[in-house]
Amino acid sequence: MPEKSSLARMRFAPEILRRLGEELVPHPDLGIIELVRNSYDADATKCVIELINVETPGGTIKVSDVGDGMTPREIHDGFLLLGRSGKVDSEYTPGGRRKVGEKGLGRLAALRLGRQVELRTRPRSEPGVEYQLVINWDLFESAVAVEDIDLTIIRAGTTEPPGTTIEISNVATEFTNNDVERLARSLVMLTGPFPNSNTGFKAELRSPEFSAMEKLVGHGFFEICDFVLRARLNVDGAIVASLVDRHGKVLAEAETDKVIRHSPDYRAGATPQFMSPPAAQLELWMFNLNTVSYGPDGHRIPGLQKTVSNWLKQFGGLHLYHRGLRVHPYGDPGNDWVAMNALRTSNPELRPATNTSVGRVILGDGENRLVPKTDRSGYVENLSFRELREFIRAVLEWAATTRIQWRDRDNAAKKKTVKTKIKEAQDAVDRALQSAPRETRQIVRKAVQQEREAFQERIAVIENDLALYRTLATVGTTTAVFAHETLRPVDSIEQMIKTIKRRGQHTLADDYERILGKPVSLIEKAVGSLRTFAELPLKLLKNRKRRPGVVEIQPVISELLQTFKPYLDDAQVEVRLEMPTDAAKINATVASVEAVVANILANAVAEFTTTASPPLAQPGGPASPMDDLAKVLIIRCDLSPETVHLSFIDNGTGIRGLTTEEVWLPGFSTREGGTGLGLTIVRDVVADLRGKVVAVATGELGGAEFHLTIPRVRSLSQS
Repeated sequence: MPEKSSLARMRFAPEILRRLGEELVPHPDLGIIELVRNSYDADATKCVIELINVETPGGTIKVSDVGDGMTPREIHDGFLLLGRSGKVDSEYTPGGRRKVGEKGLGRLAALRLGRQVELRTRPRSEPGVEYQLVINWDLFESAVAVEDIDLTIIRAGTTEPPGTTIEISNVATEFTNNDVERLARSLVMLTGPFPNSNTGFKAELRSPEFSAMEKLVGHGFFEICDFVLRARLNVDGAIVASLVDRHGKVLAEAETDKVIRHSPDYRAGATPQFMSPPAAQLELWMFNLNTVSYGPDGHRIPGLQKTVSNWLKQFGGLHLYHRGLRVHPYGDPGNDWVAMNALRTSNPELRPATNTSVGRVILGDGENRLVPKTDRSGYVENLSFRELREFIRAVLEWAATTRIQWRDRDNAAKKKTVKTKIKEAQDAVDRALQSAPRETRQIVRKAVQQEREAFQERIAVIENDLALYRTLATVGTTTAVFAHETLRPVDSIEQMIKTIKRRGQHTLADDYERILGKPVSLIEKAVGSLRTFAELPLKLLKNRKRRPGVVEIQPVISELLQTFKPYLDDAQVEVRLEMPTDAAKINATVASVEAVVANILANAVAEFTTTASPPLAQPGGPASPMDDLAKVLIIRCDLSPETVHLSFIDNGTGIRGLTTEEVWLPGFSTREGGTGLGLTIVRDVVADLRGKVVAVATGELGGAEFHLTIPRVRSLSQS
């Protein structure tokens, strides 16, 4: 045994505080939400957040509540003690709420947003008394260990009511409009817009974004949904599910065995059972955006469809609620945690998506089977969480299968009715022929037979087209699903690169640009391109773009080119627009114009990137050095009194290996791996618009040309 001994304690450096604050919480709004959750645990009925001059670095964040406040002991043993759950001493607040606070790391992230924190708290147990605490993070930066910095709690008198105010000053980063909107949405959804969701607690952000978000969520369109899916999962694994209409009438019901066998995760022959599920209730309101123009009383409401669509865009998806408050990130934009959109690739019209439904999962979880992640971004994906997700996916598939059965039953009845009507019509024609004069009967019978044969041929063509476009629809929907899911890691990468940039500038100072400036800038550019590619199919598939009407071509093409810009820049393709001064208007949909332009753009870029482009010929003059290297696509629009003529002219290698007629046929492609469907879509869309298409193998710039002629809509002033 040593002759001398001494006591020692583990210490940690201030760098840990910064790393915990920056790395555990990817978005600044999540730290603020943690402060709001602390207000909830303090039995507050209201919490107010103020963002003061945060558009640039140096602003202030102020969070105030009317809760129970804190005594010096509670400040010392709770507020300043990180890593220990506030639920250790008691699961319930004095007011009877189940506590939602965990380890205080989310709170740390919020406090680290600024250079200084001022806490002012007025305990309900000590009327007229306020305790004040100031944390200057600059002092910690210069210290060897965190515990070397002394913090002083000051006692003062006050006339203010009980509650707590936390003021974070000299905020290091700016809050963009997207950041504020994200925070506003998180606060609105904290207790949820759902029926019967009053928790006696309200969070308010004093900003126009919050007012707009609160107004939008306040509409509550639940009463005009198509169906409501309700289900319950018990801790013993028992499931009860029902599908009801908007009026609450039960249309279908099922229990455990019937539901679980519909799970996409179910394996044939396996015993369907849960081992450790949390108690949960599911409610999902499903909408058909093509029929929401009508209110509950059956009357058409102008603009309702757009309003509901915007409402679902902001608040749609399946949200998770635990102990009265929403759990991030489940249900956030881009967070399809049960893969609803992936399931929707089959029979999309009968399955809910994140933008056509809104719902909640309310956790009972009295056994604490779900474990929050350290970074407060949801739960650890343990067995209980996986079984919760499987329960939801099984219920969704049961509901979809039920609706598919209803549709198939209705379709079978309609087909039978149609066959009967066709047979009756044919019999009526035959009877009429029998009564026709003998000299004309044979001629008419032959004409009728030819008409019937032509009708059958047309049906065969339609069925072939239907099969083709079902394939395209599946490809498009699947692409949209992957695009939707891609946005999640894009968000994370953007936040991480911001952290790297901020920490790099702090650590490297003047050397930052020399060492990290260029690679960080390149990553930011690449992430921007990735976001564009992910958002592109989602933009193209917007429902409002499929509404028929008069479409002005110029702004549609300009907007589409802006969307394609990162793609075109990456391929180094220059698009030159040559548009007339008069408006080029056609009877169409925005989606049809976008389909034409997007497919020809994609076709041109693919040709440019797989073959070397020849120099650009300059009619009437020599080519410039820039033109010698350019990959150019000209989009030209010419108007006649009756038509709109669109030309797509490039300086690629032209049409090779196919005739100018074959390029329009499905499955014909000059590129290895090409589908040969892009120009087929162009041909069919233009045909539907009563127009014509022409291809030129070698045009004025040496590459291919595609010419589209579509009937023009003229205004009264032009007539």
